[in-house]
Amino acid sequence: MDKDLFNKIKNDKRVIEIYNQIHEYEDKENGYAYHDYNHVNNVADYCEKILKALNYDEDFINEAKVAAILHDTGCTLGKDNHAQRSYEFAKKYFEENNIHLKNKNLVLEAIKNHSDGFITDNIMQLVIILADKIDIKKSRISEYGKQVEGNKQYQYIDDIQFKIENNNFYINFICDAKIDFEELNNYYFTKKVFKAIQVFSDKLNLSPKVMINDELWEEFYK
Repeated sequence: MDKDLFNKIKNDKRVIEIYNQIHEYEDKENGYAYHDYNHVNNVADYCEKILKALNYDEDFINEAKVAAILHDTGCTLGKDNHAQRSYEFAKKYFEENNIHLKNKNLVLEAIKNHSDGFITDNIMQLVIILADKIDIKKSRISEYGKQVEGNKQYQYIDDIQFKIENNNFYINFICDAKIDFEELNNYYFTKKVFKAIQVFSDKLNLSPKVMINDELWEEFYK
């Protein structure tokens, strides 16, 4: 794979404009969290870190990042059925730009099914689903989302760190002292994040070690 391909797609004005439109749409519709350019770059970054920790080669990682950068292009019309629209956009985009990928089918499958859960052996899909679900740090949260009980606590998550070591999958959420852990733990989407981490870990035979500020997030283990 062309090492610069990911950056070419990432910096494509057409792709950037699509995500700018999504950002504007979600502000207008009072979305809780963005599916915008910043979000897909976060997902690409998480995919890279996780796949590197799993010892995948550079070409495979870059193709997974391509899937990540395109996975939400279909959100211009809202979240409903957006994965299918993203898949259709990506397929046409590859054809129009004469883009050849070694793992094209895996890339397209990951985009098409990233909302469908973990019933797959496609590692790209598994990693994108996880990376997508755990992107709950402050840059993701809309102004409206900062006013919603539970969801507003995500604005105090500054960063998310990963490490895989001795069959343990470490995820460390770096949080501001202002965070209300009781409200965070009780929020329905936090439960979805926990489930995503557990199911991903089970699929790869890893033991999840979920932490907040370097200490075990006790709620995960209840």
